[in-house]
Amino acid sequence: MPSHHPVLRPARTDEAEVIATMWHEASAWLRSRGIDQWQYPANVEKIARDIARGTAHVVLDGAAAHLGTITLDGFADPEFWVPTDAPDDALYAHRVIARPAARGTSLGAAMLDWASREAERAGRCWLRVDAWKSNPGLGRYYESQGFEKVRTVDLPHRSSGALYQRRTGATAAGGTVLR
Repeated sequence: MPSHHPVLRPARTDEAEVIATMWHEASAWLRSRGIDQWQYPANVEKIARDIARGTAHVVLDGAAAHLGTITLDGFADPEFWVPTDAPDDALYAHRVIARPAARGTSLGAAMLDWASREAERAGRCWLRVDAWKSNPGLGRYYESQGFEKVRTVDLPHRSSGALYQRRTGATAAGGTVLR
C-alpha cells in the first residue's frame, strides 16, 4: 500500500552531503530575504557525526526525494541552557530544514511534532530549540508551533541564542503526519 504521507527515517552515512545541500538551499533562501542566518557552509563533519550517532533524520516523499531534515538529541548547549533550566529534562531539535519544494505543506511543523512525540517517549518534559537571534520571523514561527520563548542569550561570539521550548507530546501540524 503506497504511502501518501512523507516518511521520516534516520539519515544514512551517504546522506551527509544531501543534508549539507539542504542547509545551502535554506541559507540561499534566507539570504534572498535579507536574513543573515546560516550564511556559512554547512559543517559536513558535524552532520556525519550526527548521522553516525543516529540523531540526524531525513524526510522523504513517496518517490524517495529528500524533503527535509531534523536532528534531535539530548545536547543542551551549556552556553544557552543553564542548570536551572534542568537541561536533561528536554530533547533538542537542531538543523530543522524543509526544502523549497516542501514549503506550504506544514513539513516543518510535522517534523517538530515528531520530535515532540519522540521527546515524550524518551521521558523528557520539553522539546527545545535555540534559534537565530536576528531572525524574529523564526521566533514567531516557533511561537505559532506552540513554543514559548524562554529568553535570549546574547553572546557576541554566537548568532544563535533565542531559546524556545514546548511541552513534549504537544502537536501543531494539524494533521500532517510523518511515518
